[in-house]
Amino acid sequence: MIRRDGVRLPSKTAGSSSGRITSSASAAGLIRVALVSESALFRSGLRSVLAAYPAVSLVGEASALPARELVRAGALHILIVDAQIVGALTACAGLRQNGTRPWVILAGAEPDDAWAVQALKCGARGILAKSATVETLIKAVRLVHQGQVWASHRVLTLMVEELAARSPGAGPLDAALRSRLSRREQDIAQLIASGLSNQEVAHRLAITEATVKAHLTHIFQKLMLRGRGQLAALYHRTFSPLAATNGSRPG
Repeated sequence: MIRRDGVRLPSKTAGSSSGRITSSASAAGLIRVALVSESALFRSGLRSVLAAYPAVSLVGEASALPARELVRAGALHILIVDAQIVGALTACAGLRQNGTRPWVILAGAEPDDAWAVQALKCGARGILAKSATVETLIKAVRLVHQGQVWASHRVLTLMVEELAARSPGAGPLDAALRSRLSRREQDIAQLIASGLSNQEVAHRLAITEATVKAHLTHIFQKLMLRGRGQLAALYHRTFSPLAATNGSRPG
């Protein structure tokens, strides 16, 4: 069914001969994805790519933002938005304020690092360049669905550097970043940033190494970091005032 506002909602029947729409029943347990672009060719290309992957269910399309009906009707995990569409960053910010899914992947972006950093600030969870391959698209969908952030190493580095360049005494920034981590995650961030191995951190905090790894994964996701090096750089400029204690409550 296609609404007057350009939103294509899921069919009431189980599947369709074109493969464009997947029913709610058949999509159970899959990564539920919707597309937004003014370009029918853009949507058609992504539709064809996504249809080839059984782990992904395309549940709807829209030709314009904000496409609220599409978001509400689709119970979406991922919203792939044409990076060239008007209001793309505003849509990211709006969904971020809601604090719930879908998470937005901006596809077809120009090679503009400053724009990409701004997109991440607005709440985008993935940025795909025009030159992205089919494999890159699918990997981005999978990792963003798992709670990670997909962007180039350069863009992520610029994001971290921008955060680190701000004064630790700035207050609001520090408080905002600290609020993303539990007390136990703060402890682990400090110890990892100090150069300790996972095994050493586990021994220091009397927890298992597997627990340390799980907390690290959450820390990287929450702070949009790629690894220990970026965590150390950010921590020493922003989190250094935090004191870690062995008696803090688990996160």
